[in-house]
Amino acid sequence: MPQIRLATFNCENLMMRCDFARSGLANARSRLTDVDDARIAEQVDAVFDVLSEDDRTLTAQALVAAKAEVCALQEVENLVTLTAFDNRYVSRWAGQPFGQRVLHEGNDSRGIDVGLLSSHPVVFQRSHARATFGRLGIRPPKGASVNDYVFRRDCLEVDIVKEGRQLTLFICHFKSMHGGRKRTASVREAEAQAVRKIVSQRFETPASEDWVILGDFNDYWEVDGKPAPSHGLGPLVGDGFAVDLASRAIADPFDRWTHHYSGDDTYGALDHIFLSPNLAAQNPAANVEIVRAGSPYRAARYDGDRFPGVGWITPKASDHCPMVATLKFEGRAAAP
Repeated sequence: MPQIRLATFNCENLMMRCDFARSGLANARSRLTDVDDARIAEQVDAVFDVLSEDDRTLTAQALVAAKAEVCALQEVENLVTLTAFDNRYVSRWAGQPFGQRVLHEGNDSRGIDVGLLSSHPVVFQRSHARATFGRLGIRPPKGASVNDYVFRRDCLEVDIVKEGRQLTLFICHFKSMHGGRKRTASVREAEAQAVRKIVSQRFETPASEDWVILGDFNDYWEVDGKPAPSHGLGPLVGDGFAVDLASRAIADPFDRWTHHYSGDDTYGALDHIFLSPNLAAQNPAANVEIVRAGSPYRAARYDGDRFPGVGWITPKASDHCPMVATLKFEGRAAAP
């Protein structure tokens, strides 16, 4: 049975720092970066220095410290940026890039997308960014219509193969809590319903298959072990459709946080790795780690070592921490 080390990490605005005007092309930025083909992204990265040298060192260090074979990422601008980050920053600290990169343009108005870095072959990929409430049969939240897109960014579906076995991932980045957690919960709940519908459409009996839903869900049902009602994640965990790995694997509720909000000094678990019931049964004692060495010093609950250069507020790796799990999976036999 294969074993894989799988991570999720919100990179916090992994954006390009590049003047494409020097190319002489009209609309150069959009023409050179609005791509979902890894080969084209590689070519653009070879010509343009799209990330500044000091911009993402700490982000790469945090990701490399997770020692993941596959990493779901959030807040990445485009595939060219992801390629540059992998080739120039990750490889600097890991010795080599992941190599496999996936990103499709999503719906976020700021242009931040979900993506994937993998050291194992990606044999299938599908974006659900254009899925509407009507198409998925989901009741729109207040203010939305059946023709609106469900996801604020995307739900990226990918199949990874290791040792001839296939594992399916659904990578998400739900609506932020901007505007108030309770007031925006219905939007995240609709997104959760949509992810559940997509998983159920992919697998006839989801509970008996191996799949993972992971990413930044911008919500939590507990804070330091105390219930936090009015969350929007019920469709995923309320009836056991999926199993939240950290809640089961990390005994101390004070040690499950992945994000620090300085406004009210809240340490919240916004990032999650949800396992199918079948995959959870295969991993009753899975190892889960949260890498906090890139957190700013004002996240004072963490008193461990930090990477050189981390500041009180900035520089920092991100406002989120990478979460990584080592999982066994049986999966389906990959096509020859």
